[in-house]
Amino acid sequence: MNKLVKIFMFLLLSSCSAIKKEVIDCPKLTSFKEAAEVVVKSEKNIPVYIGIRGVQTYCTDDNNDVDMELSINIRAIRNDTSIEDYVPVNISVVSLDASKNEYERDDFSYSQFMLKNSRIVDRSTQFNLSVPKGGEVLLGIK
Repeated sequence: MNKLVKIFMFLLLSSCSAIKKEVIDCPKLTSFKEAAEVVVKSEKNIPVYIGIRGVQTYCTDDNNDVDMELSINIRAIRNDTSIEDYVPVNISVVSLDASKNEYERDDFSYSQFMLKNSRIVDRSTQFNLSVPKGGEVLLGIK
């Protein structure tokens, strides 16, 4: 019985190392200026600046692909803070192969709440994307 437990523990511990993915450098990530900053109308028709404030990435090797986890911080800024309002935000993250063909896309839309007397609001959104090795990633908001 003791021998069986040792064999089982050995198999269990040795299989755990196979689950761990190798951390690698992330593919090139770009956003064109016109896709990184926009002015949109809120639900109450007030202009609001929306911009990408920062991006954090974490990439692991996944055979022929790179598994990319992104955390994108979006900042909303408005001048009229006298009312509560909602601002529509649309984020797109697209991976391209080496030939610049779309490989995978993740689109996310939400309404960002702007509290009364609040001029600036930040929100971080998480994405997970497969990128072919040798490919790149495009990021944009609208």
